[in-house]
Amino acid sequence: MTDSDSDDSVSSYFSALESNPMDASICSPLTSHELESLERKLNQIIFIQQTDVKYHTALRNIRDQSSISLLVEPSFYGRHQPTSLLAVATVNETYVFDIRALGAIFKELAAILEAEQPRKVVHYSHRITDHLDKRHGIQLGGIWDTFVVLCVARREKTPCSLPEAISLIFGLPLEGLLCEEVTGGIESRRNFSARPLTQSQLRYLARMAILQHRMHDRLIYGNICSGVQRMSQAFSQKYTDLPMSSEVAVNMAPGSHFGFGAINSNYKLVAGDNGVSLPTAKEIDDHEMKQRK
Repeated sequence: MTDSDSDDSVSSYFSALESNPMDASICSPLTSHELESLERKLNQIIFIQQTDVKYHTALRNIRDQSSISLLVEPSFYGRHQPTSLLAVATVNETYVFDIRALGAIFKELAAILEAEQPRKVVHYSHRITDHLDKRHGIQLGGIWDTFVVLCVARREKTPCSLPEAISLIFGLPLEGLLCEEVTGGIESRRNFSARPLTQSQLRYLARMAILQHRMHDRLIYGNICSGVQRMSQAFSQKYTDLPMSSEVAVNMAPGSHFGFGAINSNYKLVAGDNGVSLPTAKEIDDHEMKQRK
């Protein structure tokens, strides 16, 4: 994809925002306190390149969480590129596993990814699930897809990458979320495969993982929404269910709507309708405080 393609995608995305009044109702800007907390976490990224004490401490912490935010790079084209990095954000810590340096996703980490708990907060789970299944034989479990919930909240099914979704929900300029190696909302120019990684790349991955986790809390709070979970599970399998790699490749174009049919964007996010009400700022703060205790 050329830079002009990326620019066009971002431009058309913001044009879409202006035409959708639903977006204003789900935008919830970060407070100064939240921005300060984000900056502190970005200065404490734990980068893991070998199975040492740091690695095993990270696995114990991740295993004990009720939910984690998960990024896999590159995964935009699913099975068609090897795994380079895996980023995980918990309530207090952010880990970036260098899978290329580790050589594999070993069974202890694989077991965590396949378990129903902790819940895995991901975006475009159909791409990530296809990548993990076909590259590592890992069936991702406990999926909560922020793209699925965003479609429900916006009452429409339009392609929206993770940076674009975060920009929308928190009212943050898209260019401020990216880094030198990621110049548009769709994918990395280098796909995070080159080494050494830059500090800006690590901060970008951590920022996405942390804010993906908070976006999950913003949109569906801590409630269990079986309808959204069923849609997330169905959506996540759409690429994996295709046996032919060539057929998958055709359907992985940046603007692809493939698999979106599994999402019911008219599903109601309201209490008492088997759905979830959007929380107030105070409810979010109270929920975060309880998680920290």
